[in-house]
Amino acid sequence: MDGMGFFVGGGVCILIAVIGFFILGAARRKQADIIGTETYTASEIADVYKTSKEEMLDGAFRIRCELKGTAAGDELLAAPLSGKRGVWYRSLVERQRQVTEFITDSQGRRQKRVSQVWDTVSDETNAVDFFVADDSGRTRVVVKGAEVIGAHLVHDRFEPEAGFGDNRVLGYRKREWLVPDGVNVYALGTVSDEGGALAMRKTGDRFIVSLKSEQELVRELTGRVKAWRVLVPLLGVVGVLLAAAGFIVPVL
Repeated sequence: MDGMGFFVGGGVCILIAVIGFFILGAARRKQADIIGTETYTASEIADVYKTSKEEMLDGAFRIRCELKGTAAGDELLAAPLSGKRGVWYRSLVERQRQVTEFITDSQGRRQKRVSQVWDTVSDETNAVDFFVADDSGRTRVVVKGAEVIGAHLVHDRFEPEAGFGDNRVLGYRKREWLVPDGVNVYALGTVSDEGGALAMRKTGDRFIVSLKSEQELVRELTGRVKAWRVLVPLLGVVGVLLAAAGFIVPVL
């Protein structure tokens, strides 16, 4: 490997280390939010809301909390690809194409290069308000703006196309994710009455609606933190050493 190769390798390692540093920080903050936020039942939220309204002259009610229960929708959406019904869906259609290019190398020779690329044809997300129901009652969730985690993959199909020529469409991949009615759900966010009705909604803070449990999310984030806590300094050191070798090799 020549000096330039060492520089490139070192730069790649350092770049990954920097990206990993930000991933590590984001995972730690998310983990802290989940662990540090208190769980409220529907009746507890209603009691706190009633008390606060009796004591407040004006101003919006806000409480940061977690909700645990089952998703209950008064109305459901039909996902366009699968036709299955739920309170939230994402429908993604991607096109696979074959692309042929002719590359001229440093010696003037033309070479044919064939690659496959993916384009997004459509990416549609839709949702309706639903309730997180527990043994004490129901709390409304306005899911718009939430980070939805663990939605069920209900449709995954590749439809090939009989194209011709060097540049052609190979087919379409169609996938769909759904939050069904009645599924166990964990929600983290802010319950407020700023939009009129009392509900958990997007207010600028972290807002999660997850079909994975709190324990599953914490376990995944803990593993991510542990991995990047090792990889970030390791890649940083390797990157610096490779870059230093890039200065030494030309001399040798």
